[in-house]
Amino acid sequence: MKPVCAILMLAATVLLGACASSADRVDARVSAAAMTGRYGEARATLGGSLASDTSDRAYILDRLRLLILTLADGQPDAAEPTANEAYQLLRTQGLNADKTAASVIFNERVRVWKGEPFEQAMAYSYIAVQKAMRGEWDNARAAAQSSLFLLRDFGENERGEKLTAEELARRAAEAEARGGSGDALIDHGYTAVKTDFALGYMLAGLANRALGRADEASDNFREAAAVNPALGPLAEQLRTGDFNTVFVVDYGVGPRKTAYGPDNALVRFEPAWRSSGLAMTSGASGGAALSGLPPVADVAAMGQSLAWNNLEDVRAAKSTLGSLLMVGGVAVATAPQGSNESDEARQNRALIGAGVAILGAIMKATASADTRYCEFLPANTYIVPARIEAPGASVTLEVAGDPASRVVLTDLAPPPPTGPPLQLRYVRLTPTPGPWQSAGTLLYSNEHSGPVEGGDLPFIMGGMDASRPSPAVLARYQASGRLLGYTTNDLENLYREEGIALTAEEAGPAAAHVLEGGRSMVPPMPGSAGYQRLFGQAHPPYRPISDALKRAIENLNAPAQQP
Repeated sequence: MKPVCAILMLAATVLLGACASSADRVDARVSAAAMTGRYGEARATLGGSLASDTSDRAYILDRLRLLILTLADGQPDAAEPTANEAYQLLRTQGLNADKTAASVIFNERVRVWKGEPFEQAMAYSYIAVQKAMRGEWDNARAAAQSSLFLLRDFGENERGEKLTAEELARRAAEAEARGGSGDALIDHGYTAVKTDFALGYMLAGLANRALGRADEASDNFREAAAVNPALGPLAEQLRTGDFNTVFVVDYGVGPRKTAYGPDNALVRFEPAWRSSGLAMTSGASGGAALSGLPPVADVAAMGQSLAWNNLEDVRAAKSTLGSLLMVGGVAVATAPQGSNESDEARQNRALIGAGVAILGAIMKATASADTRYCEFLPANTYIVPARIEAPGASVTLEVAGDPASRVVLTDLAPPPPTGPPLQLRYVRLTPTPGPWQSAGTLLYSNEHSGPVEGGDLPFIMGGMDASRPSPAVLARYQASGRLLGYTTNDLENLYREEGIALTAEEAGPAAAHVLEGGRSMVPPMPGSAGYQRLFGQAHPPYRPISDALKRAIENLNAPAQQP
């Protein structure tokens, strides 16, 4: 193969590689659905393209996205495999020798996304939340403690401010220009310091309290208050207060990751939410809650700190490989002609120079920083303790100064008497919600709710009840004169014939509910935005698929036989 052909083929290969990696952002349909609270639709779309190979560069990122959406949908059981897969990879290859956070995994020469350190800490937090929602407080404790890794402190600049990524990259480049090692500065020029991740301390404290580890819980809450003195009253309430329910509440849209600087090799997280740092207010019927609570995590602020960001883009910023290739290519193309140089040689030299220049330009473009990030992180996260006295309680949450953030959570009950004394709920305040978020009413009954009009017949048969079949549910139908002569088995078989899953294991990690056109009957957990969204707004009628259900509906609507 002629040299020019080889170079042009290599350039094409690099270009194709660059194009193949351009689809790192989440599907626009998923983003749009998540912004309006259509979590079932978002989960189903995202789950359909979930990376399955642990060496895939999107493996952990996909799982963090899906985990957040599944928790927002009130489905901690469905999130179990997703959380476990992410946790396993984060834990097995996630720490450096000094216990600071690693930014990437190199597995079979593939760069796997691990996120910035602050994204890793948030990922561990969501795993802890998922375990706590399932009542697995020991696993929640382990995940929360994993979020408390050490951070890297590179000191201050000449103005007495914390060093930025751009300043660190410049110092590393200057060190190399003087014959030193820029990588040595990046790899060893920092002090490993204790984390200031208050959310992790709070979650660890709650887990320790639920497990009866009062001393450890007190230590965790004190650490959170030391990090942020504004959290002192909340930390004291969590340490000594009388509560049995905790809400972890996400509000707003987290910062966006963008590239900048030389060859776009540096990244920064730019705020994407109009307000941040506002207090949370809350109230409860059938119980008590607190108000005036400050955010426990300010994700936008974390994103702007060098200590909370990875160093791969700093390394890339000091690299001049692409520029050198461009200079070399131009030099070859414009070199003086030799007196004995043939026309073919001159042409080849010019083409080779052009090819190298093209390759250099492509390499400069593809050397830009990795701008993948988790789009579903919030601007702020809150922790709200409450005491639920009796079944059927409701809790109202609202961010002060933002009436659109108001959510009314219904059908809450105290923790079961045989389980842990503390229960946790995750609530995502939808950025652009529908009326369902603040209405506090349900249009569809389910196994956790009271009756509604039309709730004496299953949704798949034309009614307004979304309960899974059980003896108690069937007895309720029959008490209203419906489905007489049916057994629980008969009812279950109708769902099976339709291909509808009745358990989280059958449904899988990303199945939408039947009410929204999916194939799952697993209800969201009361106390979540997913529960209010699913049961608090109207959905199109169900369209039967199987002959068995069609016949059952025909018989249901047939006129009664005359004796």
